[in-house]
Amino acid sequence: MPLRLLQSLFRAAPTTASHSFDDALIRAAIERVVEGADPRLRAVPNYQRKLRDAVAHSIAHVAQQVAMLPPALELSRRRFTLDPHVRALFVSPDHLREVLSASMRQDQGQAVAARLPDGSAEIYAVLRIERTEKTVLGVGMQGDLIQRDVPQTLVNFSDHRIAFPNASEAETRREMMKRGFDYLIEAALDRLAAIRSQKQQLQHQRQLLQKKARVLKTAQPGLEALLEDRAGGKTVTSATVERQLAEIEAEFNRLQADSATIDHHLEKVIATLRQPEQYLRLGQVALTLNQMNVKVSGDAAKTASTLNFNDCLIGAHRRLTVLLVRFSRSELLPEQPEDFFEEAQRLLYLNGRPRLTTL
Repeated sequence: MPLRLLQSLFRAAPTTASHSFDDALIRAAIERVVEGADPRLRAVPNYQRKLRDAVAHSIAHVAQQVAMLPPALELSRRRFTLDPHVRALFVSPDHLREVLSASMRQDQGQAVAARLPDGSAEIYAVLRIERTEKTVLGVGMQGDLIQRDVPQTLVNFSDHRIAFPNASEAETRREMMKRGFDYLIEAALDRLAAIRSQKQQLQHQRQLLQKKARVLKTAQPGLEALLEDRAGGKTVTSATVERQLAEIEAEFNRLQADSATIDHHLEKVIATLRQPEQYLRLGQVALTLNQMNVKVSGDAAKTASTLNFNDCLIGAHRRLTVLLVRFSRSELLPEQPEDFFEEAQRLLYLNGRPRLTTL
């Protein structure tokens, strides 16, 4: 699929969870899936009809996830003093400006320029952040008594990055939908690649077990100790090897049958797109934090703020905090010739500067 068509795939898509999609969008999405996963899928009779429900379900899922995001959060030096969300995410107003400026410099180019008309004073984008928690020792109150060395949970936000800058919030949401749908296509492709990789691995295991079986069959009594399974501390017998070999042979034959034809490749792609929540989803997180980003509860929560964030869960292990944001071009620092020594000093200061946990 040409890049031009890919970029306009969700141009007419709604930015809410209405699930009302034009037939042209569904057809374009189907062709995007085929082109991204395996163009040979077009050889399957009625491939468009077979893919339609799964593709529509994935599009609806992506649209629903993007619709979960609240309106864009304003990022500015002024909001740093007024909004506890902004204050929790950044160390200082200067840190906020540096993050925005550095991200926009990294994303400079024709693609960004095309999305941001010259007259656009405000920029809408997605802010992605790594959120981590660690236990620290601080000061706490037990009734009227001050206690020291109290275990506390410190929440840290790091690795800030601006993505998908656009001139409007609607365009940024559509960009997220397009990227999310493309990620599901990648997940389908990865699933096909994993099957091929597993087949190769099983072939290798089968060759090893066949060799081991031959050795056991021809070995003289007393030599089985040389074939001991060191990890388990048990003697490997001919019957055990033959059983393992039979199991691997059966698994290998099953995989070979599942992926032997392009029809089965199509089935795997459909299976992935029918379960998009396994690969991409948003989860809401509420954190009650004091001004030092320490989790609090009970009486201490009365002077703290309960902040709501959205985590993007990618696959089984990757988790990122994502926010829709908006900021003025005036918040960006003016470009200056790079002084690498000064920049290194600044980054060391920012990254190494501990956030105070006690007063």
